[in-house]
Amino acid sequence: MPLIKKTAAWLATIALTAIAAAAQAGPAPAKKSGHFQLAFHYGSWSLNLIKGVLEDAAEGVAEQIKDSQLDKIKEEHPESTWEEVSFHNDVAFDSSGHTFGFEARWYPGGADGSFSLGLAVVKTKMTFGLSRLHTDMEVASMETHTTYAFGADGSGEVTADPLVVLFSLRWDIAPRAVVHPYITLGFGAAGIKALDEITIRYDFEGELTAPGVEPETISESDTKTLLQIKEEDAQRKEDEGSTEEPFEYPVKFFPFLQLHLGLKAKITPLIHLMVDFGIWDGFSLRGGIAVRI
Repeated sequence: MPLIKKTAAWLATIALTAIAAAAQAGPAPAKKSGHFQLAFHYGSWSLNLIKGVLEDAAEGVAEQIKDSQLDKIKEEHPESTWEEVSFHNDVAFDSSGHTFGFEARWYPGGADGSFSLGLAVVKTKMTFGLSRLHTDMEVASMETHTTYAFGADGSGEVTADPLVVLFSLRWDIAPRAVVHPYITLGFGAAGIKALDEITIRYDFEGELTAPGVEPETISESDTKTLLQIKEEDAQRKEDEGSTEEPFEYPVKFFPFLQLHLGLKAKITPLIHLMVDFGIWDGFSLRGGIAVRI
């Protein structure tokens, strides 16, 4: 958070300095000015509009936490060899986040041009949380041939904080109007390090029970990066002699797609206010200020 606040303050200072410089410069002839635009935006991010589509992703995160529960049982009882018999997860999830960035755009047609090309640097905090996680699991001790039941309640959270370089195309509709709509289509990416640094935080507490055995409470809380989880999954499958492929990233970078519909209001010929909503690897509602130079 301190880094985000410092970066936001730095970008805001740049935007305000540009505004002051533009105001002192005064208006220029329309046909010779307005080819470039500098803008700063801030907004919210969420996945809640497509919760149904993300049920498999939530189940995948919950299964990783279930594996951590099994690892904890093995850690508490190293004298036994444990095997998972069955499990069931009951999951509910939510998401939230924010995004801010700085952008430079070029309008080939000048102040009254409709089409523009943009290059932006965007920082997005994305949180995908398991607000409810209940696990029912059966595990067996190979030495005693006893099957144990393990029921646990917990929660989890996946957080990504990528820095994205974005290239975009924009079409201003009726650009001479004081208030007019625009459409933005953009493609961007963060490096593989952004995937490695995605964190999964989890906590759980449950009871391990079996007939004739004293119930035992087992709990744990931890935070791991996606890179750690990938390495641990590969090690687990190797230790178990599993022929199943270990967890791997489906891509070698963190891709981003932008498709936004917005409104622009001309406060002066050089200073514009903007608000837009649309797809940003999820959904984003943003507001911003732009300066034409």
